[in-house]
Amino acid sequence: MKNTGMTFSNKLELRYHFNEKTNYLDALIRHRCEKEILTMIRSLADMLDVKLTVYSEPASMPDGYREIWALAGENPRCISVILNILMQIWVRPTLSVGGQRLSERTEADDALMQREVARFRRDLKLHAAGVPPRLVELLASSYRFCKYKSNFFEAVRGCMKVKKVSFRELNEHNRIRSGLLEVRREQFDYFVLRTDELPPLVDKNATIEIISPVLKDARYRWKGIYNKGGATIDFYMQDEEFKKQMIDDKIAFSSGVCIDCVLEISRRLSELGEVVHTNYIVTTVIRTRFDKMEIVTPQGKRHLRKQEAEREQLTLDLFG
Repeated sequence: MKNTGMTFSNKLELRYHFNEKTNYLDALIRHRCEKEILTMIRSLADMLDVKLTVYSEPASMPDGYREIWALAGENPRCISVILNILMQIWVRPTLSVGGQRLSERTEADDALMQREVARFRRDLKLHAAGVPPRLVELLASSYRFCKYKSNFFEAVRGCMKVKKVSFRELNEHNRIRSGLLEVRREQFDYFVLRTDELPPLVDKNATIEIISPVLKDARYRWKGIYNKGGATIDFYMQDEEFKKQMIDDKIAFSSGVCIDCVLEISRRLSELGEVVHTNYIVTTVIRTRFDKMEIVTPQGKRHLRKQEAEREQLTLDLFG
């Protein structure tokens, strides 16, 4: 079939190097690894607003196995940038030698990454040269891309004859366009996540409009509307003082009552690298609000005093 309007000047080579003279690779491992690479290409292209299509190209070699993907699109320069970023991300370890994350991701990091992506997306359209190292760092430590890498290396380390994997960008003649990047078998474990559980988020300024409380049985969750996004959530109330105050009628419940509180949010990574909120726990109720009436709880006063002391200490540390 004749191909019109597309060029194949951008290609990505993934090579599995074997410790034996063979070119057979387990099909399930191959397809799982291929899925993670292609998913990251698509994610990066969407982030940077680069239109492209990926095609498989047959390739053979005597002592290993390689995939070659030919990428077609309107802008070969932008596609080359996508491949450059992908290769840099893919060979950047996620974990330290001891199995700990090299970077603890924060909400501020995610916000910064979005700003850097938006800035580079604009620069890319203006023919920017080079990829900012900070952008690569932020992308490489993002939970989604860490999960793609983890899935890939967890699969490939199950094939014992693979001694390393390497990446190259090729031109239309399958000649190398950029340097070779590789990961050896002894490094595979630095990419495989030990767990999909993520550090919990703590929202110290959460507001929840209570829909239905549960006072007598701690096994059941309360229901409320969380002010961040307006979603209805089911949450555990672990502030025993607050529950006792409600039982003793020191705090009355009626429709429309809101609590300002400290909310702990448990999170985990899905198989697709998405961050999923799995549990909500209110640890401290700071105040209740209904119409224009506002009541600060005793435990809320203690919490606010502690916050103020921490701010004062931080100021002393900065200027002392």
